[in-house]
Order: sequence, then C-alpha cells, then structure tokens
Amino acid sequence: MSNNTINYQQIYEDEVNQTTLDSLEWPTKWYDLSNQHKMIVEQLVTLGYNRAVEDALDPDVMTETAELSIDMAKQLESFSEMLRAYTPTENEQTKS
Repeated sequence: MSNNTINYQQIYEDEVNQTTLDSLEWPTKWYDLSNQHKMIVEQLVTLGYNRAVEDALDPDVMTETAELSIDMAKQLESFSEMLRAYTPTENEQTKS
C-alpha cells in the first residue's frame, strides 16, 4: 500500500449505509465497534483500496492513457494554432 493514510472511522461513519449497519445490528459509531468488527472493516477497506490502486495503475490502462493524452495534446495544439490564426497580432492591432 502507498503512504496514504486511510481514515477507517470516517469511512465507516460517513460512507457505510445506515440500513446496512441496522441489518447487521452494528453500532453507528466507530468506537462502539468491537475490535473484531474494526478488524474486518479495516481489512475490507484496505483490500478495496489496494485493488482500486492496482486497477488504476494497470500497465495496459496506463499505456492506453498515455496514448490518449498524446492524441489530446496534438488536438489542443491544433486548436491553439487555429485560434492564433484568427487572433490579430500586436503589429496588426497597432496598424488599426
């Protein structure tokens, strides 16, 4: 895992649906959870976080993203050149 600190309490208290907590008969507040419940929440959140990072950093996805960004840069450069063609230069503005 990276150097990011995961705030398990915030995720549990702010993100877990109240209906889910009610159906599990788990408390609403993090500090009211048993140590065993805290451990399972921490493990599930950490595993989900790690999986998301691995998926986001998938080499195939990164290669495709790099190619897409090159294409986007070329399109932006062409757009910029078109705008410059229609924008009067400083010399043209002083002549008017």
